Amino acid sequence: MAGISVTTEPTTEPVSLQEVKQYLRVEDNTDERVIRPFIKAARMFAEQHTGRALISQTFTMFVDAYDDMSDPLWEGTKTGPYLNYYKNYIQLPNPPVTSVTSVSTFNDEDTETTMAASRYYVDNVREPARVVLRQGETFPTALRVANAIKVVYVAGYANAHSVPEPIRMALLQHISFLYEQRGDNMDYLNTRSIPPMIKALFQPYVIIGGMGCNLQPGQLTRVAGNQYHGLLWQSFTQT
Repeated sequence: MAGISVTTEPTTEPVSLQEVKQYLRVEDNTDERVIRPFIKAARMFAEQHTGRALISQTFTMFVDAYDDMSDPLWEGTKTGPYLNYYKNYIQLPNPPVTSVTSVSTFNDEDTETTMAASRYYVDNVREPARVVLRQGETFPTALRVANAIKVVYVAGYANAHSVPEPIRMALLQHISFLYEQRGDNMDYLNTRSIPPMIKALFQPYVIIGGMGCNLQPGQLTRVAGNQYHGLLWQSFTQT
């Protein structure tokens, strides 16, 4: 299994408060305290729905030494230690990945060893990205079973204007929806409550593992030569 958490939150949002106020035609500061939480809520929904990090943030991911079929990184029949059939790479969720801060391993005595950056490289050509060991390099074999490898990395678009415009438009529409429906008895983050136009704008950016994708990682069979690239799986996404 892989466990992942955000260890450094974004310092900005994909759409600014001023942009949102202009879109909502709000001219004074009266509702700013109401609008601000909607911006974050809409961004968090978009990240869950698409499987992407929308603004720069730091993730810490732990991967077990032995894998199972529910893991997002699983890509074949379970036959033994995951390092054998991962072909010496680890997939990094929440694209786009901009950098890998560190890769470290833990042995049975829980001793952490940081790998030299020269031993691996980051494959950003496909999405999700991968940490790939260089030719001749291997992970240690004497790893503890749970949380054996830790990867710290930065993912997300560098700034608001780097976020694709359809996603920014969807965020503005979602925030407008939340603002207009505030106080109503509804689940704001329930995908069934979201207007179809908003999900349609997200659609081209949904990746496998995103909430908006019907094909979840544990359901994967062999795709494109046993590699599930960051393709836009429109045919599998929810409507």
